[in-house]
Amino acid sequence: MRKLVAAAGALALIIGVAGDATARRGVAVQNYDNVPIVRPDGALLTSKRVREAIVRATQRNNWIIEQDAAGLVVATFSIKGKHSLTVDIRFSESQFSIDYHGSSNLNYTQGAGGPVIHPAYNKEVKVLLDTITAELRTA
Repeated sequence: MRKLVAAAGALALIIGVAGDATARRGVAVQNYDNVPIVRPDGALLTSKRVREAIVRATQRNNWIIEQDAAGLVVATFSIKGKHSLTVDIRFSESQFSIDYHGSSNLNYTQGAGGPVIHPAYNKEVKVLLDTITAELRTA
């Protein structure tokens, strides 16, 4: 019985370590370039209204705006105060882009196929993308 319990414990440890290693493995950095601004009513937005929608989206998701200039918002998101990611959000009246700007403690590296990073980066940027899209639909 002790051998069975020891074997089960060892297996659980191996699975836990493997799962932890997988969670830290880098994935390709996901940028979103030239995402069209589509409104249900087909209306075009001014650059000012696009910027306002982007600012609302960043605030809704607890991003901090580092820079706010014509056609560009630079925003940073902090994860548990230990990790951070920063993106450039470029925009016009008809489209916007979200691109990697920088990060801290997310294992960013330049891989053979391009930049790689912790999966949390892509997750948080996708949430921001979805929120910006929703805000633009109702702007």
